[in-house]
Amino acid sequence: MTDIRVVLGDDNVLVREGVRALLDATDGITVVGVAADAPSLVAAADEHRPDVVVTDIKMPPLFQLEGIQAAHEIRGRHPDTGVVVLSAHDDEAYALALLGEGHSGLAYLLKDRLGEGDDLARAIHAVHAGGSLVDPTIAARLAGRSDSRVEDRELLDLMARGLGYAEMAEELSTTQEAVDRRITEMFARLAGEADRGASGAVRMLKELHAAVVDRETSARALREFVPSQVADRLGSAPLEPEELETTILFSDIRGFTTLSERLPPRELASLLAAHLAAMAEVVLAHGGTIDKFAGDAVMAVFGAPDPIPDHAERALRCALAMQARQYELNEGAETPLEMGIGVNTGVVVAGTVGGAGRLEYTVVGDAVNVAQRLESAAGPGEVVASSETVSAAPSFPAEAIGAQQVKGRREPVEVYRLIGH
Repeated sequence: MTDIRVVLGDDNVLVREGVRALLDATDGITVVGVAADAPSLVAAADEHRPDVVVTDIKMPPLFQLEGIQAAHEIRGRHPDTGVVVLSAHDDEAYALALLGEGHSGLAYLLKDRLGEGDDLARAIHAVHAGGSLVDPTIAARLAGRSDSRVEDRELLDLMARGLGYAEMAEELSTTQEAVDRRITEMFARLAGEADRGASGAVRMLKELHAAVVDRETSARALREFVPSQVADRLGSAPLEPEELETTILFSDIRGFTTLSERLPPRELASLLAAHLAAMAEVVLAHGGTIDKFAGDAVMAVFGAPDPIPDHAERALRCALAMQARQYELNEGAETPLEMGIGVNTGVVVAGTVGGAGRLEYTVVGDAVNVAQRLESAAGPGEVVASSETVSAAPSFPAEAIGAQQVKGRREPVEVYRLIGH
């Protein structure tokens, strides 16, 4: 009997590899591809033409309902491919978003089930056979719902997503006035029923409270994926491009390409995750903004989006602390890592860039390019900085390396190496 071929999608590398290991250990199932975001998942389904796709419900680029949207798109493109959506949300509204149109070949399973027997394998076999499956917890809730409760839940779900009346009207193909009327009627009905002690209304009001709590939880989760300073400002002020004097820090593991060839992917991913987590912790502790992770490299900014007067000093102190933290990680490690760090100070433009549904907060300018080139010039365990940074933070001992020609730049850069650390 031929194995069921599966493509797996999840942005969390640890969860993704855990599910992959679970499926690899299951007879009759083979993982043929993985993806970390919704567009890549759809592309992987086009490439591998798997029997089944297993996907997280919320993934990049927006961390909303990408898994469900990808499920419908994949089923539309490849009707013979079943889809299992894994969710941390025991909320029937999400299941309705997936299964509400009555299509077959779809399953909604809570992630809590992954550690309980072979529930995931059963879901995979069910959708592979053309059937559908919904988690028992969700099924029990759906069994007791009336049409009015479905409509109420629909409104609450839109509200929990933070949509205004205009967006809700577009989602429901109606007018803003109709949305306002429905919401007013819903609250009046729920309040009246709750006042009479109706258990269903009380539960719905509790769900409204839970939706508000979930909204705050989502805001906290957003801080895991974008700089916390940026997340705090997204809901109140537009992040318009602005010129700021900042200090940019780049770090990079030396010999990482060779390490990638030598280590198994899972061991490499675990090693990299520990390194990046530690470096991020150090950056945040020194008041920096993590601009991005690029493979094994870290880009951090000091002085954006919120200006700080001592950005150069903070960046150099952070660079030394990062080297010290990596030294601690290396003690007793089977695979010690060494990194070079480059630091530069200058004026940048800070703001959101991108398009087509994907935006990113970042800084751009010559100061960024110079910092990246300086990182390339740093040896293992070294911190090198430009004269602009050293001049702005004179308390840090540094020795002159001399003027160096930086690739892509006509004017040479005076480079210093930090000493005494």
